[in-house]
Amino acid sequence: MRWIVCLLIILLSGCHGVSLLERTTAEPPPPIMPLWESYQHCLAATDLTELLLIIEQFERVVSEGVEPPSWMKAWGDHVANRPLRTSVDPQALRDACTLRTAAVMAETEHLTEAQALYQRVRKRYSSRDFAYYANQAREALAGLQDSAPAVAAFHPNRVLPH
Repeated sequence: MRWIVCLLIILLSGCHGVSLLERTTAEPPPPIMPLWESYQHCLAATDLTELLLIIEQFERVVSEGVEPPSWMKAWGDHVANRPLRTSVDPQALRDACTLRTAAVMAETEHLTEAQALYQRVRKRYSSRDFAYYANQAREALAGLQDSAPAVAAFHPNRVLPH
């Protein structure tokens, strides 16, 4: 009879009751105002070193969310991490700042670095449904390739026709 009562309690309590057995040590979400201030600073800054430092700050903050309990991980791909719940999406701020930094780099003729940043954003969203930033990066990359100067090679050993 005890086993039936225990089984009934577990079934009625669902996933929430079992997760009490495993306490997760999740870190509290990052404070929002410093992220927003960094994003605002990213929109106004023109120094490339400063912009890259802001991107690195966002990279440290953005996490994949809280991992599910170990007993749920056995279900494989059907179980995903719980997303980070904040009023501001640090991932969107990071990607908008990355696109802005790449645009500043392109304006200052740092085309290789700008392409690398655009590629980074495209790779992040290559398999996701949310593709706004990937589309922005793709369009900017196409613009960079259209504006790239042509390179002519000079071969001094080649005999030129007279």
